[in-house]
Formats: sequence, structure tokens, C-alpha cells
Amino acid sequence: MTKPTPKSNAAAEKAEKAQTLIVLGYDDQHKPRGARFQGAETKIVTAAAKAMGLNVYEAASEDLADLARKLPVGRLYSNGKGFVPNVRESLYSQCIAALAVEPQAAIGNHDEPHLPIAAAGLPKTWDDIGPGQLVIAQESLENGWWEAIVLNRQGDMLSLRFRDYPKLPKFVRHRAAVALISTPLGELPSPSVAAK
Repeated sequence: MTKPTPKSNAAAEKAEKAQTLIVLGYDDQHKPRGARFQGAETKIVTAAAKAMGLNVYEAASEDLADLARKLPVGRLYSNGKGFVPNVRESLYSQCIAALAVEPQAAIGNHDEPHLPIAAAGLPKTWDDIGPGQLVIAQESLENGWWEAIVLNRQGDMLSLRFRDYPKLPKFVRHRAAVALISTPLGELPSPSVAAK
């Protein structure tokens, strides 16, 4: 066995101290994607993530660094594109829960418009759900249900973003998997919802 040289020790220490970036989001098929990038240039990772519709976070705390180690390593290509593989929903949820308590971890374009704080209204039925409306969505079994704003609807699939955590990535749920906020007293639900 050879004795480690000071140069190899320095390289190992530099790699250990290098910034770890986490890239998360959903793909076009509504499957969670996630990866870690160790020591990569933030601008390049952010540009590649933006092209894929994903968000970038810095794993600055020990909790986020531990979760980042569970994510697969992402790849950046010379043409500026990247590869972020699919991950298990449970791991994705763990990452989102950890990022919710560390909103400063988000890295992104500060020129992007801020999301509205207030929703445009409450849908009366699941058929009425549309962009801008407020619903309740389950983050995970462990983390419960939270208010979410509908960003887009394609058929029965809803793209959502948590209202109180706008820096977290958007996520996708089936319209039957969200809860509606009750209407004011005196208004009865429509017969089509009551019959289901």
C-alpha cells in the first residue's frame, strides 16, 4: 500500500469542502427528479436546472447535506444541459420537508416574478379547480396537509405550489388527491359532489 501524498490529501479536503447543490422538481410525466452536484459552478447548474424546469438549493446545513448524500449524482454536459434522474417520492418529500425550514437555501434568478401571496378564490367542486385557486394538498404522510395554489391544470392533473413556501419546487397531484376548503355557511355543495 502506498503512502498518501500531501497533494491527494489536499484534493480530498477541497472536494469535501466544495459546495453541494441540490436540484429538485417534477418532470413532464409528473415524476419526482432529484440530484446532487458537488463542487459544480452554481451558474451552470442553475442554468441547466432552469432549462429542465427544476429548482436549485444549496445544502448548507448538516441536515440538507445528509439528505444530499442520499440523492444520486447529477451530470452536466459540455453543451450546458444536465441530467437529473428520477428519485423515490419518499426521498423527494424528505428533501422538501427539510427545505421548508431553510428557505434561504433556495438559489435562483432574483429577476423572476414573485408568486401571489393570496389565491384568486376557492373552487366549489373538484371540477371547478383552476389556476390561481387555493386547495389543500398532502405533502406526505409524515408532514401532513398544507394550503397550495393551483398553477396549472392539464386534464385531471394539477400543478401546485405551497402557498406558505413559495421557494419550494412545484409539485403535481391528481384533482381527487386534493381537498377543497369549505365554502361559507349557507352554501351547499353541488349535487354532483354530494352524489360521489
